[in-house]
Amino acid sequence: MSRLLPRLKTGSRYALGTFQLLVAVHLFNQHVAEIRPCAGASMYPTLSDRGTLVLHSPLALRLTPLERGNLVTAISPFDPTHQVLKRVIGLPGDTICVDPTGERSGTKSEWCTVPKGHVWIAGDNTSNSTDSRDYGPVPLAMVRGKVIARVWPDPGPLNTTMHRVQRG
Repeated sequence: MSRLLPRLKTGSRYALGTFQLLVAVHLFNQHVAEIRPCAGASMYPTLSDRGTLVLHSPLALRLTPLERGNLVTAISPFDPTHQVLKRVIGLPGDTICVDPTGERSGTKSEWCTVPKGHVWIAGDNTSNSTDSRDYGPVPLAMVRGKVIARVWPDPGPLNTTMHRVQRG
């Protein structure tokens, strides 16, 4: 029994240390940043649907305001168990052309003003994206973080440049 006690103490220290490390990693992923896979073709050509990894940061969302062009993750309005990765197209007060290409409706005349506390998000590959054109403006509370970089392949920051087009 006397030999077993030191081993139990050592084992419990390792178990406690492992538990603390797992909690720290979990908290870091939930609140600071984590590497996530990108699935689907909705963000092509910016992000490939073939194994692209991105750096997602909930902290960046809290530290800097959302801007048009930012890539974000959000809870899907159609399936709350699923998150989507899209580009911010419109901020509160912006007037957005719902279908600028006319692909879906055959017309380019439908406009929507983004309400306070919401954003308009869309995939870069408009012909293969379910986004605000389908579910409307997304509440800011559903936005989970900013995608700040591509990790693999071709690591580096992501292009968030957008150009404002005057309605007319």
